[in-house]
Amino acid sequence: MKILFINTVDIEGGAAIAAYRLNKELERSYGTENLLVVGKKVSNDANVFDTRRNKGEVTGEIKTFIEYLLNKLFNKLGLQYRCFPFSSRFIMKKAREFKPDIISLHNIHGGYFRTPLLKRLSKIAPIVWTLHDMWAITANAAHTFGDDSWKRLKSGKDEKNIYPFLGIDTGNWLIKQKKKIYRKSDLYFVAPSQWLYNLAKEAPVLAGKEDRVFLIPHGIDLELFKKRDKKSCRRALGIAEDAKVFMFSSADDISKSSWKGGKLLLDILAAIDAKTKETIDILVLGRGRLESLVHLKNLRVHHLGFINSEQFLPVLFSASDLVIYPSRADSLGLVLVEAIACETPCITFRVGGCVDVIRDDVNGHVVEPFDVETFADKTLALLANEEKLRNMSVNARQRAETHFSLTDMAKKYHGLFETIFKKRIFI
Repeated sequence: MKILFINTVDIEGGAAIAAYRLNKELERSYGTENLLVVGKKVSNDANVFDTRRNKGEVTGEIKTFIEYLLNKLFNKLGLQYRCFPFSSRFIMKKAREFKPDIISLHNIHGGYFRTPLLKRLSKIAPIVWTLHDMWAITANAAHTFGDDSWKRLKSGKDEKNIYPFLGIDTGNWLIKQKKKIYRKSDLYFVAPSQWLYNLAKEAPVLAGKEDRVFLIPHGIDLELFKKRDKKSCRRALGIAEDAKVFMFSSADDISKSSWKGGKLLLDILAAIDAKTKETIDILVLGRGRLESLVHLKNLRVHHLGFINSEQFLPVLFSASDLVIYPSRADSLGLVLVEAIACETPCITFRVGGCVDVIRDDVNGHVVEPFDVETFADKTLALLANEEKLRNMSVNARQRAETHFSLTDMAKKYHGLFETIFKKRIFI
């Protein structure tokens, strides 16, 4: 089977990592022939092609700059994702050359993919679109934070100010355009969490395709993501073996992110600092720095920056007693999955697909949004209760093994791809 993967980027961020892992596992376990086309290539994988920058071309930077300007202009005009001349031509060229049996589509927002391209691509092969956020079913936003205007095929009151942003508010027109494009395209949809699956099933923009929505959780390599010796991991990081340690991780710029990090994280850490008199270590992963953390009296902050090494992540999870994940919106939370596989309990808010991973008082705690004080109390109480941490650690690994195996994920996707491919052949 030949599979063309399309995504915004290849190995940066949760959506990219999930797609890249699926690509590799399908190759390894089922012998599929895969090709990846992305708006931005980060890896050195020869099987990944950038829509604007490729080997042998000297115009990559110029193409990227032109499409960047076009994206800014068209978004200001409210014509979101309508003009990417170089990327569109490249994507169609690769699709025609490769002749895939299935197109595995992932994030298409990000400034490289024309939404109407869905119709043209689906004439080449059926498209299985993995939803990593709400963008496909909303007017323009990746998440609407509870606003359900999309259920009436309308744009939310402040939706144009949510990423990916609009200038002129054309949201009502955009969502109706999406519906027309989807109706004329051979599309199937996969959601990684029960939360997003339920939203997709009831989304009017997908009317007529409700039976084409499937639930397949993201999976991880459970042999890679497993518990390491805590004392050894702490020694490697220069942390005392008997210290209390918790961790925060995000692929976003934590100094600017309004979803993962930013003021909400600062408020939680300040509350924890105010409620304790003992020194606690916190590992902070992500781009940017939260400079105000230097004013905390009882939290010893270790800024580790953005970690792009999968081999190093289990060391960090294993060195930590627990992970805090105060996200405002998330389709699943890959950090949560990786943490519980390493037997590290987590504390998160009851948002999106986070509750698919963390069960309150079983493998961590789920706090009502956005109760900072309770979040801080739960963090400190769990750090002080070694027996509860041990029990939750066991439960964490069990949930990872039963729900988030990369092997199971690839098996379900391969079965779905085969069914769709055969259906297309015999129509």
